[in-house]
Amino acid sequence: MALAKGLRPVQVFGVILFVRIASVFVVQTWYVPDEYWQTLEVAHKQVFGYGALTWEWTKGIRSYLYPSVVAALYTILKFTGLDHPQALILLPRILQAVVSAVADYSFYKWTGGRKWALFLVLTSWFWFYTASRTLLQTVETALVAIALSKYPFRDGKTSYFEKESTLWIWLAVVSVFVRPTSAPLWVILGLYNIATTKEPRLKLVVRTYLPIGLLVGGALVALDSYLHGSVVVTPWEFFRFNVLHDIASFYGQHPWHWYLWQGIPAVLGINSLPVLAAIVAILRRPRENKTGLLLLAIVAVHVALYSAISHKEFRFVLPLLPIFLYLAQDFIVPWSRKAKKWQLYVLTGSILIGNVVPALYFGVVHQAGTLKVMPLLREAIPSNKSSVLFLMPCHSTPLYSHLHQNVTTRYLNCDPPFNKVGETYEAEYFFNNPQRWWRSEYAAKATPQFVVLFDTLKGRVENALQGYKQLYEIPHTQFPEGEVGEKVLVYKKIQSQPKPAADDAL
Repeated sequence: MALAKGLRPVQVFGVILFVRIASVFVVQTWYVPDEYWQTLEVAHKQVFGYGALTWEWTKGIRSYLYPSVVAALYTILKFTGLDHPQALILLPRILQAVVSAVADYSFYKWTGGRKWALFLVLTSWFWFYTASRTLLQTVETALVAIALSKYPFRDGKTSYFEKESTLWIWLAVVSVFVRPTSAPLWVILGLYNIATTKEPRLKLVVRTYLPIGLLVGGALVALDSYLHGSVVVTPWEFFRFNVLHDIASFYGQHPWHWYLWQGIPAVLGINSLPVLAAIVAILRRPRENKTGLLLLAIVAVHVALYSAISHKEFRFVLPLLPIFLYLAQDFIVPWSRKAKKWQLYVLTGSILIGNVVPALYFGVVHQAGTLKVMPLLREAIPSNKSSVLFLMPCHSTPLYSHLHQNVTTRYLNCDPPFNKVGETYEAEYFFNNPQRWWRSEYAAKATPQFVVLFDTLKGRVENALQGYKQLYEIPHTQFPEGEVGEKVLVYKKIQSQPKPAADDAL
């Protein structure tokens, strides 16, 4: 199908860009620590010289590519004197929103300019929730969508003599350095491309794949080695720590079937229904759906591989979202040509409402407190000599990228036990006995000026906080779990009054 009738490319991109920029200002909730601690905090330390790096950076499993892009923005703000905290927060998200908009437009073109494809990608609740976040998975997903739009699918719909684009190979290599989790996807597409290419296969490998891989890979290895301070291949280190040593399981474990019954259905939401219908249609007529069959193979391999890894998260499904939405629209489009008007209205309304409700709840309400507390802290902190203690599960808030003040901060450590299996990490030690930790920590030094904690902890630290007064109580979530409470509390140390001199006692 040609570009959707009545819609010019500029108009389409304008609508997409508007939705993505709007998400920057609508989505104001906390999702996962990596959004800040693997990007913004790293860039802040690069540019302003102070900040905090997690263990992933000391072990060399993260690439500096994406944080360096953010650092470039921060550098401009620094030298123009425009480095206001709000600018440091919003500009990286706006940049990511633009990148995601380009990805959405690429997805739209990949489908042949179908209106249903545009509708599905713009209403997808999880993509709206994550598309403007500075998550590595968001960048990875955008690169996957753009690369798929340039991939030479051999489905009988494209000319055999059409020149193959190599842009997808460049993007594939970059995406593996940004986040190595997309590697299986590119292996399958690479093998399929070699098997179906019109060019001599050996020539394709030697003259295209190898030069691009060496050029892009070499440049990124050089970048990471320079910024890490030693020679490092970050995708290999990522694989070594998270897969071979299973460090990822330290952050939670799930059953093998979690992606099938929870991960994928949650990410797709109501779009699970057309995706399931598309899968059934492809399996019934595989010869007529070569592209769909290839995409299903990618999904199956990806899910199978990551189901074998004990640590699982919803965001790990994100790179598959463009594929799922492609399958959904490829089923809906032929169905819609025969459907009655009322059926189209029901489907459209169901998809819209089914996505808008979770997008607004998770983007506006759920887990908002740990972000709202940061500007309140900025206002309350009198000077750089202040100190802030976060008595919360590890990395529950952003840090210097949102404070933008070189104050002393302290947060509970939860680095994996690399050498001692079963070793108790600091956060666990604290929550087992908060009072004992407080006495040990502040036996020989001054207590912090500000303390930030969840309300679930309040009753266990009341004795330690006797010299403090509560400043703020911020709603966070209606579904508290573990050490994460319904509200975020901020306490400020009460300044003790100086004792009168002996001559002034009367």
